[in-house]
Amino acid sequence: MTAKRKQTIKRKTAPKGVKQSPQRSTLAISVHRTQAMLLLLIFALIGVLLAFGVWKAGSILLSYSDRTTRYDRIIVAAGRRNGVYPPLLKAVIWKESKFDATCRGSKGEIGLMQVMPQAAVRDWQNTFQRHIPSDGALMDPELNIEIGSWFLGRALNRWKDYSEAEALALCEYNAGIQRAESWKPLLHDGQVVPNIDIASTRKYVKDILERRDEYERDWKWEKLK
Repeated sequence: MTAKRKQTIKRKTAPKGVKQSPQRSTLAISVHRTQAMLLLLIFALIGVLLAFGVWKAGSILLSYSDRTTRYDRIIVAAGRRNGVYPPLLKAVIWKESKFDATCRGSKGEIGLMQVMPQAAVRDWQNTFQRHIPSDGALMDPELNIEIGSWFLGRALNRWKDYSEAEALALCEYNAGIQRAESWKPLLHDGQVVPNIDIASTRKYVKDILERRDEYERDWKWEKLK
């Protein structure tokens, strides 16, 4: 067999594992690096989003916590001035607006106590000969709480002979005096809530009275001046 033939056979029987060319090897390394970078970017983005979510949630909680105590001195002063037990007054504000001074209701209610321009505000203006220049002025916390607590205090005084005067006053605040009249018990020591035939008002009254009890137990309002 000639030398040329031997060389041909040797090439054909070379091992199957063929080394990659330097160019293909460099390309593979580049692809792996790109994939690793993409994974790092994805993980970094997820981390940023999670951190932002935690910060945002914490910010919301802190903001709400601050709102729940921001108006305490105003609430106590207005409650004392208008004959409304401060824990009850604060519970009404919690239910009406969750302490959001810019809150607007679907029927025109405004501010912390969701006062109605054509009801509580009008009566307060007529009684004290005051003029409210705009709806925006009613968002002022001090003015809003003053009007709302005066209106609620008047209702409490109206029902003072009933053992559940607070429930009847809340009925009047939420649904009007005519409905409150229709829900008053036959006896002055009778129950009010079972007589309320509007589900939303019944829940309104129960929620506020329960929250009033919580504030009475946990809120140290007597120390505020």
